[in-house]
Amino acid sequence: MAVSLHSVRNGALVVILLGIPVMLLRSSAKEPHEMGAFDRAIRRIGAPLEAAVSYSFGMLGGFFQRWVLQARLQDANEELSGENRELKQKMRDLVQLEEENAQLRRALQMRDRVPEDMIPAERVGVDQSPFFRVVNIRIDRGKNIAEPGMAVLAPDGVVGRIDKSFDDYSDVMLITDARSKIAVEVARNHAQGILLGHSEDSCMVDVSKDYEVQVGDIVQTSGVDELFPKGHPVGQVVGVEQLVGDQQRLRVVPSVRFDRIDVVWVVLAAAPEADPRAEIVQPSPQSRGLVPIR
Repeated sequence: MAVSLHSVRNGALVVILLGIPVMLLRSSAKEPHEMGAFDRAIRRIGAPLEAAVSYSFGMLGGFFQRWVLQARLQDANEELSGENRELKQKMRDLVQLEEENAQLRRALQMRDRVPEDMIPAERVGVDQSPFFRVVNIRIDRGKNIAEPGMAVLAPDGVVGRIDKSFDDYSDVMLITDARSKIAVEVARNHAQGILLGHSEDSCMVDVSKDYEVQVGDIVQTSGVDELFPKGHPVGQVVGVEQLVGDQQRLRVVPSVRFDRIDVVWVVLAAAPEADPRAEIVQPSPQSRGLVPIR
């Protein structure tokens, strides 16, 4: 079987590559005074090769070291990123919890400052469309407590009134609903009008031009309709349009963010009227006892 030139060349190359380290090792093992001319020639030829091999192994070791370090850093970075995500989630949960606690505190404070007979309710949903805007609430104090027409308030102001009620659930018609009508007044000058729902985030009310109304004025309930207690914030004036005649139209943005409320108050009854006799100071009766004899 004929041996090809390619096989002979590969065999010779293998012998040379294996022989060079052996000869270098043999030369390195000898003392300098024991070296012959062949050994010195091998040392001169092999020194650059040995340096190149040492440099290559050094580079390879450094690359491997950097690769291991980079892999460790990547693992540590992923671990820190995971911890960072968990901390951010905990921060968001804490912020949400703090906001809920603040709303609950404000709701409890409202119970103390509002004289009307009210009962708390939990918001369970919001339904909005071009035709109606409703908040769904639940009262856990029993069934059929809320009745249609009852006013619904929040710490920031008026929410709306009960539209439908079934068991312990009720639908609250928001003040932005097109069907909503509320007797209101401008808090600064008591210009009165009927607030009508207009859009998803605004209402309209017409008042007399005899009153100067400015953007930023607060609109509150007037109590004329006997549905909403007097003096509760409804919204803020964001636009004034002069109409033909003696009326001006105010665009009002509600003071309550309906998508952020969690607890509302249903007004069950109006506050009792003050007793006018309570302000009259009754004279204290004279004490009866012994008096001097005259």
